[in-house]
Amino acid sequence: MKALFCYNDNDFRIEEIEKPSISSKDMLIEMLYCSLCGSDIIKIFDLNLKKPDIYGHEIVGKVVEIGSNVTKFKIGDIVVAGHHVPCGNCHYCKHGNQTMCAQFKETNFIPGGFAQYIKLSDKHIENTTFKLPEGFNLLKALFVEPLACCIRAMDRIDKLPSDVLSITGAGAMGILFLQLIKLEGLKAVVIDIDNSRLELAKRLGADLIVNPSDISFKNSHDSSNERTNKNLLSDKIRKIFPLGIDVAILTVTNEYTINDAMSYIRLGGSINIFGMSEKNSIIPLNFSKVYKNELTLKSTYSATPNTLARAYELITRGKVDVSPLISEVFALSEFKKGLDMMLSRKIYKAFFKL
Repeated sequence: MKALFCYNDNDFRIEEIEKPSISSKDMLIEMLYCSLCGSDIIKIFDLNLKKPDIYGHEIVGKVVEIGSNVTKFKIGDIVVAGHHVPCGNCHYCKHGNQTMCAQFKETNFIPGGFAQYIKLSDKHIENTTFKLPEGFNLLKALFVEPLACCIRAMDRIDKLPSDVLSITGAGAMGILFLQLIKLEGLKAVVIDIDNSRLELAKRLGADLIVNPSDISFKNSHDSSNERTNKNLLSDKIRKIFPLGIDVAILTVTNEYTINDAMSYIRLGGSINIFGMSEKNSIIPLNFSKVYKNELTLKSTYSATPNTLARAYELITRGKVDVSPLISEVFALSEFKKGLDMMLSRKIYKAFFKL
C-alpha cells in the first residue's frame, strides 16, 4: 500500500509499505480523506523528531476489513475516528487529565493518517470511531477531532453566562472556538492580524473583532514602547468591555500573545494555552502580575472519547458550521503544496486524498 513519509520540511515521499494486518478485534479502513493539523506541522518542522515518519490523524475512511469479533461496524461503513484512547481508570483519568494517561499516549493509528489503509484497534473501535450518516459531507467530518479538542478546552474553562471570552487566532481552531462560545450564549472577542479571517469571525457572531496591526500595535516589546503598544490593544477591548476579558483562549501562544493577554485579562481572569509551538517556547512572564491579580494559567491538550462524541453530534447535526473552512482537496502527492498554502494562510486547512 501507499503512505506519505516526511523526511524533512521540504521532502515528502509516497512510498510502498506493507498493509497492516488485523487481529480478530481490529478493523482496517481505507483512507478517503486526511486533513493536516497544526500539530502535524509542528512535527514536520521539529528537528528533534526521528524521521522519516508518517503523520496525520484527522481521518475519514471506509471499512474494508473487520476482525471476527467486531460487531459495531460492517464492511462498507464510512467512519471518522480519533487517534488516542485513554484508559479511564488511571490516576490521571480520574482527575480529568485523560490526555496525560499512558494508554492515551501509546494508542495511535497504524501507520498514520496519511496512508492508504489504517488499522484501528479494538480501543479505537469502541471509544473513538463513529459511523457517518449516509450522504454526509466527508470533508466536514474531518473537523470532528479538531472540534473535540476545542470542546475539551471549553469544559476546562470556569465561566458564567455573562462572561466575555477572547480568542487569539482566527484560523480553523479559532473559528471553531467562536461557534462553541456563541452556542453557550457568551460574548466573544476575536483577535487576528488577517482582516479577511476577522470578517468571517464577525459573520459567525463575534461581538468584537480586533486587528492589532490596525491600531498601530507593532508587536514590539522593548522598554520604550512596551506599555504603549500593549495598552492600545487593551484599551480597544476595554472600551467595549470595561472590566476586561474573563477568559483568553490562545490558539497561538508566543511571548507577544500571552503578554498581550496579560494586559486585557480582567482581575482574577484566566488564560487558556491551547496552541503552542516547540520553537521559542520559553517565554518571559510577569509572575508578580499573575500573583497579585490572581490570574489563572491553564493549558488544554487534545480530546477525549466524550468530547469526540459531542463533536460528532454538533458536526453531523449542523450545529457548528465548518463549510467556510473547507477549500480544495489536494492529491497526497501534492502534500508540500497544501502545507505551503496553510503556512501562507491562503487556506484554513489542507485536505488530502490518494
